[in-house]
Amino acid sequence: MEKKKNSKAKKQKKRNEEVQKEKLPLKSPLPPEEEKESEEYRYLLFFTYGENAAINRDDMFDLIDQLNKIPTPPEKTRIDMVILSGGGYPHPAYQMVNVIRSKCKKLKAIIPLYAKSAATLMALGADEIVMGPQSELGPLDMQMEHPLIENLNISAIEGYYPFLHLYEKMSSDFFPLALRLATQIIATTGIKREDAVDIAINTTTNYITPIVSQINPTIVNMCYRALATGESYAFNFLYKYMFKDKPEQERIMLSKTTAHALVWGFQNHGQVITRDDAKLLNLYISYGENYDIFNMMYVITKEMLNILSTSSTDKAIRIISTEQLKRLLNIDSYLGYITFLSYKAYSLVPSLKESLKNVTDLKKISLALRKTLSQSVATLPPNMSEIEKNDIAQVSLELLENIFIKNFKEENALYRVIYNRIIKEKAFSKKVAEIIAARIVEAAKELAETIEIEIDNTPPEVISKYILQILAFLLVNNIRF
Repeated sequence: MEKKKNSKAKKQKKRNEEVQKEKLPLKSPLPPEEEKESEEYRYLLFFTYGENAAINRDDMFDLIDQLNKIPTPPEKTRIDMVILSGGGYPHPAYQMVNVIRSKCKKLKAIIPLYAKSAATLMALGADEIVMGPQSELGPLDMQMEHPLIENLNISAIEGYYPFLHLYEKMSSDFFPLALRLATQIIATTGIKREDAVDIAINTTTNYITPIVSQINPTIVNMCYRALATGESYAFNFLYKYMFKDKPEQERIMLSKTTAHALVWGFQNHGQVITRDDAKLLNLYISYGENYDIFNMMYVITKEMLNILSTSSTDKAIRIISTEQLKRLLNIDSYLGYITFLSYKAYSLVPSLKESLKNVTDLKKISLALRKTLSQSVATLPPNMSEIEKNDIAQVSLELLENIFIKNFKEENALYRVIYNRIIKEKAFSKKVAEIIAARIVEAAKELAETIEIEIDNTPPEVISKYILQILAFLLVNNIRF
């Protein structure tokens, strides 16, 4: 009996201990919470310069205006800097990148076609450079104002290299030539060595003086200082950003050798540095094929360049978020959708013009329009939603009535339908809606003449090509959307 009591007491004690143990704090710490991936906001910053436009100090004003549009904090901001420029002045190029870096945590340089001279310097301020097979950088050959001739820009590398070449020739040829000449004089005349050397030096000096007199020491000095400045700027960028993850000694060595090679390793202002060449210079190069929107950036900058060639401005520094870009370029977006609707409606016009050319009765015209429209809707893919079919019917009917009943010109009728549809969405201002509508008119007419498209299987580039042209126009003209 007593044993049973003891057994019960032990069990109760054990139970009490377990309950108490559960109430005690855990001895081992809680596992650390998984770090949430920090949110990143991505922006595209375009530096597009016309053929004769140069990077200069005034560009800073445009840049600051654009950067002020970024609402996100620097630690959550990534900027992809899309550069198309033949170069310009190094000091504003250097300072603009410093300002950009103050606004973002990550910076990529995207080179759809070319970024030469001071534009190459700007690219060096990025964490990496994205290049395609057609992309090119250039030597850090700084442009500078001619010290003696007003309003004349010269290439520092082309101003300094004649002197450098002459210096090397004098070191390798001048003094050995003088010594050989002195030896020959002694052998043939028997005069003192001292007198023979004087004659030899005077002779070779008279030979070289006309060449040396063509070199202006002021220009040589200014060119050298400009190139040394470019090398210093390049080193600063490479050390602070591109090579920041390297061990200290390697970081310094890579920054020095790469900066030096970019300044002194080339003898021509227009020399091409391909992406493979850039890799050999230790630069961090990513291939455009692996960058999600590289081809898109190529098309946009090319369109911007075309617009600048006929515009009153010769450069465009503009910023947009990738969200804005997606909104314009996605084929499922309403802009691509409206282009599709407009195309489908407009494709009905030619056959109706032929069948109604001798019909004047409005009732007969109206019946013919509705019959054609009904037949057209019946041929739409069976997997197309009823909403899409209704949209096509509404847009088509409005367009056809504008043309055949209200007697609007085809282009005006199409424009009115598209504009009304865009305004209905309330996504853009009237000014932007006008620009987009005008471009979609061109797109719908061109598509109707060249290609049969369906909304479910058309490659996005078929329609987005036209939207990219719209985007280029909005960017060059600094129109908000």
